[in-house]
Amino acid sequence: MDSDGDGLLCLVDFVKIVEGAGEEEKQRDLKAAFELYAPEGSACITPTSLKKMLRRLGQRKTVDDCKNMIACFDLNGDGVLNFDEFEVMMSS
Repeated sequence: MDSDGDGLLCLVDFVKIVEGAGEEEKQRDLKAAFELYAPEGSACITPTSLKKMLRRLGQRKTVDDCKNMIACFDLNGDGVLNFDEFEVMMSS
């Protein structure tokens, strides 16, 4: 599943997995991906946690960049992504 062999699933790899799975498996995979981005024990993705995960994926972003990325899908305007907002983001 890891197309570039770096030990991490990039977004393209993840989308391929999700598109090939049944609905229950898609939900389980989405929740697993969400948990990678959300701080441990948190119910949301923060700009800081997004920055950390993107850095692990080789992308250098500032916290402000991450705030802007989150704002595109932050439906309730609280500055973070909850699972429902993450799900919308992944389906667009």
